[in-house]
Amino acid sequence: MSAKYASRYEAVFLCTHPKGPKMSQSAAAKYMRMSKAFVKWIQRYSVAKNVDDLPERGLIGKLDKRDEKIIVNLFSRNPALTLRQGQAKLKSKGLDISYETIRTHLRTHDLKWRNTMKKPLLTEKHVTKRLAWAHENIDRDFSNVIFTDECSIWARCILTRASWSTSTNRLVQRTLKHGVKVHLCGCFSKQGFGTLHLFTYNLNAEKMLKIYKKALLPSAERWFIDKNEDWILQEDNDPKHRSKLCTEWKKQSGIVTLDWPSQSPDANPIENVGIH
Repeated sequence: MSAKYASRYEAVFLCTHPKGPKMSQSAAAKYMRMSKAFVKWIQRYSVAKNVDDLPERGLIGKLDKRDEKIIVNLFSRNPALTLRQGQAKLKSKGLDISYETIRTHLRTHDLKWRNTMKKPLLTEKHVTKRLAWAHENIDRDFSNVIFTDECSIWARCILTRASWSTSTNRLVQRTLKHGVKVHLCGCFSKQGFGTLHLFTYNLNAEKMLKIYKKALLPSAERWFIDKNEDWILQEDNDPKHRSKLCTEWKKQSGIVTLDWPSQSPDANPIENVGIH
């Protein structure tokens, strides 16, 4: 039994149990060092024969939909605004609420204080090449294109900075001095997801060639080659993909690659719905 339920049943025992001391509610609250409101669980037990929380109980919103919309719009349009600053701005608009309430309503809309994502600006050369590529492929049918990408995953420990504990019973959290890293290489097309290849070694041209043979070709055969259909390989401009070894193998295997502009991961759909 949890400590929460134990204290509730203790109040019931002190006041109503046949073998209990039959204390008054005030005496029981004083004995347990609780407020008089705590012994409400005695009435709860007398009615329901349990001390469970009522269903659908919790924080009750004190703001109407209009006020909540004002809060969400304020922080959506000013993403760098702190809670204190937002509280001051809302107060100037006649909405005087605590920043804890503001935080609660923001979380219901999945607005949380998160680290920003950093992305380098494109150079004029990159912009020109991306635009030219877009015009060149505006009418292309991508249903026969196999999109590919690689990524890495690090094993991390989820730690808490502090915890409730006694001086003689401190919480011990196991950590990894050097986190384990796993690499993934995957592909997909209009036909579905292909073979996912996992590895832990550092990738070079020779190992990239092995991945082509183990993961890419089986997927291409299942989708296109066995049906005598042409297909195109999409991959970024990683030096391993453009290496002499891999380029010669793709040429000998009759694999056609799709020209890809530099610094354009956002144009690759696998970045959003693929192996990530």
